[in-house]
Amino acid sequence: MSTRADTPSTGEPSDVPPGASWELGRRDLLRIGAAAGAAVAGLGILDAVHDPGPVPASDRGTGPAAARTAVPSMCQMCTTACGIIGHVVDGRLVEVTGNPLDPNSRGSVCAKGVAGPSVLYDPHRLLYPLRRTGPRGSGRWKRISWEEAYTEIAGRLREIRERGAPEEFAFQQGRNRSGDIVSRFLNAYGTPSHFNHRALCSNNRRAAIVTTIGDSDWDLGDFENSRYVLNFGSNWAEAHQGHIPVAIRMMEARRRGARLVTFETRLSNTAALSDEWFCVKPGTDGLIALAMANVICREELWDREWLDTWSNYPAEDFAAHVARYTPEYAEEHSGVPAADIARIAREFAAAAPRATTICNRGSQAHRNGFYNDRAITVLNALVGSMGKKGGWCWHPNGSWDKKAIPEPGPIPPRPTASSVIADARDWPLANAFEGKRMRVGEIVYLWIKEGRQKISALMTYNADTAWAWPEANLVRSVLADESLIPFHVCIDVMYSETAHLADIVLPWTTYLERWDIDARPPQSLVDYVGLRQPVVAPRGESKDIRDIFPELARRIGGGMETYFPWATTEEYLEAFFAPVPGGLAAMRRDGIHLDPEKQPNYEPYMRRLTPGELAGATEDPATGIITSGTDDKGRPRAIGIRVKGIARRGFSTPSRKVEIHCGFIVGKGREAGRDIEPLPVYEPIADHQGEFPDDQFIMTSFKINVHNAHRTMQSKWLQEISHTNPALLNRASARRLGIADGDWIVVESYRPNDPDIPQGDGSPLGTLRTRVRLTEGVHPLVIAIAHNSGRSAGGAYATNGRDRTANPGYGTDAADPDLDRLWWSGALSVPQNDLLPIYPDPRTGGQAYHDTIVRIRKA
Repeated sequence: MSTRADTPSTGEPSDVPPGASWELGRRDLLRIGAAAGAAVAGLGILDAVHDPGPVPASDRGTGPAAARTAVPSMCQMCTTACGIIGHVVDGRLVEVTGNPLDPNSRGSVCAKGVAGPSVLYDPHRLLYPLRRTGPRGSGRWKRISWEEAYTEIAGRLREIRERGAPEEFAFQQGRNRSGDIVSRFLNAYGTPSHFNHRALCSNNRRAAIVTTIGDSDWDLGDFENSRYVLNFGSNWAEAHQGHIPVAIRMMEARRRGARLVTFETRLSNTAALSDEWFCVKPGTDGLIALAMANVICREELWDREWLDTWSNYPAEDFAAHVARYTPEYAEEHSGVPAADIARIAREFAAAAPRATTICNRGSQAHRNGFYNDRAITVLNALVGSMGKKGGWCWHPNGSWDKKAIPEPGPIPPRPTASSVIADARDWPLANAFEGKRMRVGEIVYLWIKEGRQKISALMTYNADTAWAWPEANLVRSVLADESLIPFHVCIDVMYSETAHLADIVLPWTTYLERWDIDARPPQSLVDYVGLRQPVVAPRGESKDIRDIFPELARRIGGGMETYFPWATTEEYLEAFFAPVPGGLAAMRRDGIHLDPEKQPNYEPYMRRLTPGELAGATEDPATGIITSGTDDKGRPRAIGIRVKGIARRGFSTPSRKVEIHCGFIVGKGREAGRDIEPLPVYEPIADHQGEFPDDQFIMTSFKINVHNAHRTMQSKWLQEISHTNPALLNRASARRLGIADGDWIVVESYRPNDPDIPQGDGSPLGTLRTRVRLTEGVHPLVIAIAHNSGRSAGGAYATNGRDRTANPGYGTDAADPDLDRLWWSGALSVPQNDLLPIYPDPRTGGQAYHDTIVRIRKA
């Protein structure tokens, strides 16, 4: 199915009684338009000075009345971390705008960023430490002092460490923008049981990139200067990691005449902004890319000189490899017409080197996601656009330049203990790449339940795993079981499903009240560093981990305290920012530092090695690879390669070239007893093959622009824009089942029928009852549900008015007059994560969010 993309798709119905039909009304259209506008333009469309309600005098500043100050900082309403300016009047934040010095966001801020004050001043924020007084999950709490909390937590952790089992203390993080202090604390303690959410986010994508080029696990297409962008499942207008920075550059490219073609299962706002949208079957993105490679090779549209110079695999051999992936074969499996595949391949090659791909969860969040993204990445090598202006680019720094701005010492050593769960050796590429730990977060709770590793204490930090993880019901059952997790500390801004199953809850500061060193992959290809600083004083007794962890380290003792010699966070940051001109004072003034001497990271592989680098180096006459010294494992350290008589840096792969054929991953697979293909291939998803019965579908997941993770659903402003997540279903598919627009349906999900997947027995997993919205903007085999909804805890706004219970951690100002105006109270909101199985790609462990088989019936 192909269309000229004109109209965005949303999952927002009006709130109407069960059984009634409905159509989009004026209010819905206004909300949809606002959401799309914020996503595309990168502008805050909410009323930035909309006061979220009264705040106690104890939370106000002492400055002169009506004195307005502007404080630079960095947002954390999503992972993009845009530079912001907080505007403060009488100690109260009244407006958030963008920081024009931020080279990524360029002074823009999206709806989520503008809504920051509504989280800061939410009446259901946790402001005081809590200790559980009833059974886990009973919701019975007692407010305690920080002294009591510190004493109990430090005592528990000290006992584990002193008996020589530091790995029994596990730390589960979500979006972590304080990586320096987290790693310092965990390494000082000695635990390797540090779990992130990367497998639920980007494992497949990162592994595909680092496999191919070695230099980075982030791609940064030079979109602003591009003439042609092929988009495989990236919803950059709403939910990309580089959201606003990417959207700004994409729209500038479009203004300059660049062509954008999108392959996606759903008519997202990104698809709506494209010149062409092709509605594809889930998991076939890589096949489409391989079919394009077939055309480019067969018609010799490639950049042969670049390939011969910089690829480690002969062009003719790759042409022979992709010969089987014809456009006709791709049409049969993906639904994209063969003629269009061939035409777009020719257009893409003709636009090179100012042509690039972009892909994200739409292509990589599948069982075959690693292979999909390998195939898409290699398209850029075929046409010679890698590293070129307007082409497919990258930067070695995923954040700031840590050689120029290193973390102050003393630095604790890495843990020597081992963690079965963190190592995740069942997935050979999860932790295969030097310095790029990917972990497999979705299997943590399953393996705890199975007894793979003993856990004596768990600390969850900004990670609502009991709501946001696949098989969330399994996560809740493990967190509730004191025999599996004897002690659980939750650190978060808001009460949540995970906090509900903790023993101690610590009130965390919002990003508007704390300090951080931060930066994101540089969209303009020049790295920078930013400062997150308090815009206002912390409310209540909330604290940041930069205060909590040093205090715990001092109380645990045993040498941990020596790694926290600074009396205050500001003293630590003074040392951290000493290399920056003007130091911390300049960072506080500007919020951002960008070295004016640095140039965009175009063609880094072409850099000539200097005489100093070549002094004492050794060259392999057969390969031209140049080595100097040894790495930390005593192996010769490659620094470059001789190309046409010139010693150049090359790529950071074993061959110092683009590895279209990668022997390294084959070897890693063998070590784990798995076969991994060295070349990009299409691997059909077994459960997706054959004829589907009328009631069987592939369930996909998506995000919309005004929601990110669990924190955004506790914003009254954002919830007012979007607070429901009906199932999107194709009209023709619904007609066969007798389902009408607005009907209630029952969705039943199944685990994959796949021996390579944990619990892959095809068994039923879960059911939910939801409303359906019929649309032409979704593939006929797909039922699509936004995952940003369905909360059962966290306050009235998070739960659409259902949860108005008092909590001693909320403080004295939990009453909110706006609750009387909560017009969407009781609105449809379902937890899709309860239906999603644990479903990792067998190579990397990346979660297959878009492959779940479901059956539906009219309720």
